[in-house]
Amino acid sequence: EAGLAVVMIEEGRYFERHEFTGRPFAMQQQMYRAGGTTMSIGNVAIPIPIGVTVGGTTTVNSGTCYRIPEHVLAHWRDDFGLTEFTADHLAPYYQRVERVIGVAPTRPEILGGCARVVARGCDALGYRHAPLLRNAPDCDGQGVCCFGCPTDAKRSTNVSYVPLALRAGAELFTHARAERIIVEGGRAVGVTARSATGRTLTVRARAVVVACGSLMTPGLLERNHLGGGSGQLGRNLSIHPAAGAIAEFDEVIASWRGVPQSLAIEEFHDDGILFEGAATPLEFTAALMPQLGRRLVDLCERFDHIASFGLMVSDTSRGRVRTVRGRPVVTYVLNQADLARMHRGLDILAKVFFAAGARTVMMPVHGFAELRGEADLARFRAATIAASDLELSAYHPLGTARLGPDPASSVVDPDHQVHGTPGLYVVDGASVPSSLGVNPQLTIMALATRAAERLAARLA
Repeated sequence: EAGLAVVMIEEGRYFERHEFTGRPFAMQQQMYRAGGTTMSIGNVAIPIPIGVTVGGTTTVNSGTCYRIPEHVLAHWRDDFGLTEFTADHLAPYYQRVERVIGVAPTRPEILGGCARVVARGCDALGYRHAPLLRNAPDCDGQGVCCFGCPTDAKRSTNVSYVPLALRAGAELFTHARAERIIVEGGRAVGVTARSATGRTLTVRARAVVVACGSLMTPGLLERNHLGGGSGQLGRNLSIHPAAGAIAEFDEVIASWRGVPQSLAIEEFHDDGILFEGAATPLEFTAALMPQLGRRLVDLCERFDHIASFGLMVSDTSRGRVRTVRGRPVVTYVLNQADLARMHRGLDILAKVFFAAGARTVMMPVHGFAELRGEADLARFRAATIAASDLELSAYHPLGTARLGPDPASSVVDPDHQVHGTPGLYVVDGASVPSSLGVNPQLTIMALATRAAERLAARLA
């Protein structure tokens, strides 16, 4: 829109609406990197599923939109020297993104059965809760957000920013994996990529923007011997470790009707714990249940009476991404503080379910597969839990090419340009300096809008 020629290179496919079948396993194999099996290793294995398609993970996420909390901006200012990043400074960029992708609260009629019972439990306990803001203004609650929206109601970047760019004259090459960043005279001047058929694509450019995500960006830079001056490339990984609990009710829940992630419990957000809806289809829920045999069959047959909900913690743990034989190897050790937050969060979630009338609550913790009341919950509360006892997942990798003014402690400068390599920019979750404690897509898009404005002004 600024009058500059733009070329986008994407490793994945450009899926169209009619291809989103809503079949979870089939879509996961096609739209997630490694079929959704990307994970970190450490004192607990944590799956970190990421998208590999036009639109990236926005195409397969739940659509939740949060602005960055004020205390995180204060942390950036005080600890990273990012004095320009204030709420007032970022507000116009957030506003533009929210307008483009249609951010609005989830409508009551599509909140779904899981949200209904969790809200009831929160009301009984006096906990604050609210519908989540999402980028899906025309959502009809089909419940398959994480496998491609079959109505294009979710305004992920494959149906918002990418079409806007193409309409303004940008070009898009799909099935092309970036391999080499061309550097001449110390300046980035282009990219070469390899297509799925083995052909080489070369693009010469006045600026190169890397946006491969926190798990893949470090490898591309490392292979090209770029961005490593501070020793921070690939480090400082935060992921918002997440867990969920499943509850059995006498009433019909029908979790597949409505938005899977529609409600948040805000009461404990200042404590670094955020609870959000997390309903999954039967195929996935059954795989998460710790039961076996007849009990598992009974629960599957009563799936319309099953509710689920999730939580994530604002992590102080940090991980690292290394490249081994061309693939990212992610290491992450959950520290005691984050383990304690997770333990407390699961205790609270079970308490909410029981307050809502749950018969049983199934926990993702070894030795506590099924809680049947307050006595079991008290036993869980008093137990000593190890990280390896937990079944966790994570969806928000950030920080592996973090932004900062000091080249000795960051990878890119406050305008997202890689220290020491003019013309090379990192504009994705990797450049976000720290854990946000909230879903990051809105912040990544706002930072990208700011970076694009500055880059356009520099090149004009």
